[in-house]
Amino acid sequence: MKKTAIGLILLMVLAAISVNAEENSKIKAEKMIGLCERAQAKLDYILDKIENNEAEELFREAGEELDKAKKLYNEEEYDGAIESCLEAMHKFRESAALIREEAGGKIKDMIEGQIERMESYISRIKEIAENEEIIALLDNAESHLEKARMYLENGEAIKAESEVRKAANILKNLREQWKSRYGEKIKQRLEKLNETAKKRIQFYEQALDKLREEGYDVQDLERDLNEIKNDLNNVNSLINEGKYKEALPKIRELYREMQEFQEKLRGIRNES
Repeated sequence: MKKTAIGLILLMVLAAISVNAEENSKIKAEKMIGLCERAQAKLDYILDKIENNEAEELFREAGEELDKAKKLYNEEEYDGAIESCLEAMHKFRESAALIREEAGGKIKDMIEGQIERMESYISRIKEIAENEEIIALLDNAESHLEKARMYLENGEAIKAESEVRKAANILKNLREQWKSRYGEKIKQRLEKLNETAKKRIQFYEQALDKLREEGYDVQDLERDLNEIKNDLNNVNSLINEGKYKEALPKIRELYREMQEFQEKLRGIRNES
């Protein structure tokens, strides 16, 4: 009786161990299928944007193994599902490695291109730069680019990219400084041209008054002068809004119109 009871207890323990092992296998299979599905989704997104036949073939084979794992799981063959998941994950990893290798080459080429463009830009600016402060900033930017090249040669793309960004920020700040100085010079030039244009328009108005007194038909000239005045108002608006680059070609066009107007005035005088 006692032996029978012990035997039943042992059977129950063995059964419990078996059930627990089965449940653990099921949970493990579920988790591994989930991991494979996430890997599949990420790689699918990347492969949509690049062309790599070898990586795509490994990705296809991994997908087939994942489908096999899902089928085995549904048939409650959890150990088989786990084995298929391991095979699928291995192929996903190989596919990802190929993609990473290709992407790494492209990133290196991209960073090298950025360095070369910046070095060329710095070289051009140094040829015309006279300000010592500007030259010092350019030297600093070059120092970062040299570090970037060193990191790139050692395969440290992230550090190289960081140095390139530092150099780019220096050049950006330099361009902002130049833009501010250049803008001020344009503003001063525009204001001077604007004042000269106003004086010339006053002269044209006096000339038209005199022609009217002398009996000349000046309707066409009045219309032309009104257009010149409107254009001058537009230029003034752009200057007041700080749009100096837009104002500069407009005032050049205004001066061309005034030159044509002056020639018409001279033509009338010559006819008399």
